[in-house]
Amino acid sequence: MDAVGILIAGGVASVLFLVLDAALGVLGGLAGTRIFGLPESQLDPAKMKLGMVFEVINGFMLAIIYALIQPALAGQGWTKGVPYGLMVWGLRVVMWAFSTYMMTNLPPTQIAITTVTGLLEMLIICTAIAAIY
Repeated sequence: MDAVGILIAGGVASVLFLVLDAALGVLGGLAGTRIFGLPESQLDPAKMKLGMVFEVINGFMLAIIYALIQPALAGQGWTKGVPYGLMVWGLRVVMWAFSTYMMTNLPPTQIAITTVTGLLEMLIICTAIAAIY
């Protein structure tokens, strides 16, 4: 494993997590309230700060996992990020969607919006990791 590659890819992935979560959160929220009539969500500043820490941790975790499994992924360079992104999306976002639907009263439309935006986010982040590492 290339430690420098992991540090760089993890740093970029962390920044992308922060930026994409903010951007896609705003876009998903606007779509939910304006198109689907969902109520606006109230954000807790303390949870937002803790969430930012988790995003940085997530970025480095994804870079480390990629470094471990990338020899087994199909493709070359950045194209390895597509199957990796689909795997991460399935294990992170889709599993969250299923359990959230079953265990909360969150509207299914809101869960679907988050699932779709999560796919975009995971493909972008994982492709960036693959391109860098």
